[in-house]
Amino acid sequence: MKLLNSYKNGNVKVQIFDDGTRIIDIPDDEKPNLQFPLSMDFKITNWCDQMCPMCHEKSNPDGEHGDIMNLKFIDSLRAGTEIALGGGKVTSHPQLKEFLQKLKKQGVLPSITVHQNEFVDKATFINELIEEDLVYGVGISYLKPYDMLWKAVSENENAVVHLIAGIHGKDVFDYLAQFNCKILILGYKNWGRGAELLKNTKIGQDIEDKINWLKENLSKYMSKFKVVSFDNRALEQLDVKNIISEKQWEEFYQGDDGTMTMYIDGVKQQFARTSTSPIRYDLKDNIDDMFEVIKNETSSDN
Repeated sequence: MKLLNSYKNGNVKVQIFDDGTRIIDIPDDEKPNLQFPLSMDFKITNWCDQMCPMCHEKSNPDGEHGDIMNLKFIDSLRAGTEIALGGGKVTSHPQLKEFLQKLKKQGVLPSITVHQNEFVDKATFINELIEEDLVYGVGISYLKPYDMLWKAVSENENAVVHLIAGIHGKDVFDYLAQFNCKILILGYKNWGRGAELLKNTKIGQDIEDKINWLKENLSKYMSKFKVVSFDNRALEQLDVKNIISEKQWEEFYQGDDGTMTMYIDGVKQQFARTSTSPIRYDLKDNIDDMFEVIKNETSSDN
């Protein structure tokens, strides 16, 4: 592993490596108290032609691009901050490369999340971004079997396959296991079109059944992939804490939503604790000020 950045944030020491590993060191008997987020999800566009039925952002062909080059808070981001750019169809944003070049100059570490079809259609462009060190990770939302693609993904340290609890079942996990790739399991989001999908009794039951299946069988799939990671919603839905040892949990868990992370909507120019938070705030000029709002909201909820 190559060390990309090492820095201090509040009372936490952070190390970021080129394979996506992040190590945080918190003083004994202290809770993390960060000055700015370690990472953030950042929606840069709501345009997409895929119309995925579970899309919690409700992205569509009439969606707008965010005015990302004129956001003042970007200038306050510190080197080493991780930022996951998504959408919508992130590669459709006409200023994506220019924006990534701006982030690189500041030492910010971006990743992008793309749909499987987008990854195939924009392969040349995405590889160009990787080769120019403009992105350090590519999340690929799984759609269907494609042996050549997933074999290539398994050999790419930058690539992670995104799977959704409740959407992807046994057939998908068994299929991908043969490639020993990295996967990120996302919790099902009861938000946007995802909430509308659950209203269909038959589909809603199928989603619930697949979540329960994964919860019951997760432990035997943990060793079948190069890396298995989760968002916080999946950790809760799948009860991951009771699947792994207490030592593993303490070693790998990296904080509740709003304590180390936050969400930015670059289209509506708002920020929130997560992409499914009903409470939204208008963007401020400094990331520290925005994160302070999120930390206070999280603290009051607890």
